[in-house]
Amino acid sequence: MDKNIQIDQNLIDYIFSHSKNLHPIQKKLLKYNESLGYNKRLQISILQANFIQFLININNYKSCLEIGTFTGYSTLSMALALPTDGYVYAIDKDKKTNEIAVKFFKEAKVNDKIKTEVNNGIEAIKLLRKNKKKFDLILIDADKESYIDYFNYSLKLLKKNGLILVDNTLWKGEVSNLKATDKLTIKLKQFNDHVKKTKINKYILPLGDGFTICWK
Repeated sequence: MDKNIQIDQNLIDYIFSHSKNLHPIQKKLLKYNESLGYNKRLQISILQANFIQFLININNYKSCLEIGTFTGYSTLSMALALPTDGYVYAIDKDKKTNEIAVKFFKEAKVNDKIKTEVNNGIEAIKLLRKNKKKFDLILIDADKESYIDYFNYSLKLLKKNGLILVDNTLWKGEVSNLKATDKLTIKLKQFNDHVKKTKINKYILPLGDGFTICWK
């Protein structure tokens, strides 16, 4: 049996106090998301965003694709980690939250590194594929019903030595519940089984709500 410590808010606060400080606009965006009530769950965790920044830095990545932007915390975090000639292509179907995200990008002065598209995720990535676009890092954090399709297209959009990251793949631990019958849990179980059968390196980190990492 693996040994794992229990991570509570007190420990998370300790980790943050001994890590690199967040950018002022990251903090401002987090505060804004806290005001959204139930919808704040759509934001990626701070630990996950920090981990993505680490991956970008250590691998010298320059191009990121994000499927599911919400108010832009993960997008902003990626842009802050990218070099001056790096960029994030961020896709989300919600025009209202996209407008909010763009305001934060401009305030952080990273909007020149970010291209947003308000569109259905599948249609957007089909067009990227048609235009032969490739990315170093792809983050999937959108509607769970389309995860398998997003993943399959992402495999074709990924550069050599690139990474695909998928959020919510442990789904509050419900994916291991044999008695779970709700639609989203079933969809995520199906997605995890699909990734398991795919010939690609993969690992699920118990970070945030579950973070699947895949690489060729």
